[in-house]
Amino acid sequence: MFPWRYANPEPYHVLISEYMLQQTQTQRIVDRFPVFIERYPNIQALSKTTKQEIILAWQGLGYNNRALRLRECALTIVEKFGGIIPDMYDQLISLPGIGPYTASAIMAFAHCKDIAIIDVNIYRIYARMMGISNPADANKSMIAIFADQIYPRGKASEWHQALMDIGASLCKAYHAQCNACPLNMHCKSAFQVNMDVKKIKRKEPSHRDVPNRIWRGRTVECLRNRPSFAESKELLLSAVIEQQVNDQDILWFDQTIIPALVKDSLIEYDMQTNIVSIAS
Repeated sequence: MFPWRYANPEPYHVLISEYMLQQTQTQRIVDRFPVFIERYPNIQALSKTTKQEIILAWQGLGYNNRALRLRECALTIVEKFGGIIPDMYDQLISLPGIGPYTASAIMAFAHCKDIAIIDVNIYRIYARMMGISNPADANKSMIAIFADQIYPRGKASEWHQALMDIGASLCKAYHAQCNACPLNMHCKSAFQVNMDVKKIKRKEPSHRDVPNRIWRGRTVECLRNRPSFAESKELLLSAVIEQQVNDQDILWFDQTIIPALVKDSLIEYDMQTNIVSIAS
């Protein structure tokens, strides 16, 4: 049982878990969720935190800009909704960092609303139930209609959480364990799932054969581990690269990594002192 899954969960706990689950492995969240909740026990406490504090508290969860969006979300909820997490789709979708899936998940999991939820696992299951092994070949509109028709009213939370677990453990992208799946009697693809070709990863901007997003994360992590959460740009680059720094590294760090992190409001850079620090 995940720490955010329990009977009649606090909407705040659902909100935090859904932010954390965006692009982060579940086991990492299992470890970090209780620590985060202890640090920020409610939406009011979260809304009062600084950028630096939330970035430090987000350690180990990756994609640090999510931490800033979560802080902005908490501020908006307190200022616009009196500290009450909305239960209406249009209000939820207006909050920073919340898209269609997260809005639907909060409505169902936190507020027991009847609404269809579609994440990558559920989309894959529905596609296969309709006879389409590869979800990439499915029609999104048809999946949306199917999703709205199939879930049991009054049980949206239980239904969708069960599907997420099935998708994560049994009906995987490239390996379906149909013999163990409780849906195999209702699935047109059961025992016939054929996924021979794996998705080709798109090339992304890199340096030294490492994606820039990894370097951005390393840069923030290095600053987290400094006593004052700040460092000279030269020493910071050396710590990030962990190898002999060359002119190409310096140019790349100056033109790519530093500007991107400043733009995302994750760091601050003082050109006069040449000091880089976690945003305050």
